[in-house]
Amino acid sequence: MPAHLVRNPVNPEQLNLLREVFDEACAEYRIEKDSPDAEALALILVNQLQKGADDKRRLVELAGTLAQAR
Repeated sequence: MPAHLVRNPVNPEQLNLLREVFDEACAEYRIEKDSPDAEALALILVNQLQKGADDKRRLVELAGTLAQAR
């Protein structure tokens, strides 16, 4: 399988990081957590983390870019 398709499992520390970034983005950009926008944001954040983007600053920037583009 090509390396760009490999998905690494999310560990508890990473899950906490995702939750923190997601919660902050939803609050800052007024995204309802049960909305399609929130679901898309969560999926993209998990996907990026599984591809190796586990830096909080990078995930926050991505969340902001996605939120502003909706």
